[in-house]
Amino acid sequence: MPLLEPQVEQAVQRRLQGNPPFSDADFAQLDTLAVLFPCDLGDLARFPMLSTLHVVGFGGCDLAALAGHPRLASLSMRFSALADVSAVLTLPMIRRLQLPLNAIEDISALRSGLPKLREVDLTGNPLSEESYCEVVPELRQRVRETVTVSEEREWQITRRLYAAGVPFDYFRHGDTYLLCRPGLAFTGTPDAGHAEIGPDELEAVLQRGPEEVHKLFAREAG
Repeated sequence: MPLLEPQVEQAVQRRLQGNPPFSDADFAQLDTLAVLFPCDLGDLARFPMLSTLHVVGFGGCDLAALAGHPRLASLSMRFSALADVSAVLTLPMIRRLQLPLNAIEDISALRSGLPKLREVDLTGNPLSEESYCEVVPELRQRVRETVTVSEEREWQITRRLYAAGVPFDYFRHGDTYLLCRPGLAFTGTPDAGHAEIGPDELEAVLQRGPEEVHKLFAREAG
C-alpha cells in the first residue's frame, strides 16, 4: 500500500493510537482528523468517512485535494497559505467553513450553492474590496448561524501587507493585536511566534518598508 504523506500519517497515528502500516479498513474508521503543517493533502481522498477535518499550517494554495468529498461537513484550516476556495462548491455536505488566517482574497465562489452552510469564519484574510464589502453581507443574509471577518482596520492593514509583498495576516485576539506568517514559506510553525504589535505601530513599520515587517518576528524571538 502506498505510503501516506508524513504529516497525514502522523495525524492517523494520533487518531488511531497505533503505528503504520495502515489499511483501507483503518482509513474507513476515521471520521475526524487533525493534520499539522502538511505540504500536500492529496491522501485525504483515501478517507471516505471523513466528516470533520482540522488543518494547521497547510503549505498549499487550494482545496483541490478535497474536491467532491462526499461526507466532509466541517473544515477548519488556519495559519495556512490557502488562497482558492472554489473547491468548496463540490462539497455537498459542508456546513462549517472555519478558514481564518489564510491568504484568501476572493470568496465569490461562496455567493451561491452550499445549501447546508451554517458557519463561516474568514478572520485575518486579505479579502478583496468586493469580497469584504459585497460578498460578506450577502453571506450574512444567507448563512443561518454566523459569518465572521476582521474589523475594518485589521482587514485594511492585512491588505496593505499583501500588496507590499509581505503575505502576513494581522488579527485581533481579545485586546491583543497579532501578526502571523501563514503557510510554510516563512516558518515551519505558523501557528506560533506571532508578533504582538498595535495597528499604529504596524502601519508606521510598513511605511518604513516591507523588510522592516520581517524584523518584527526577530524582535519577538529575542
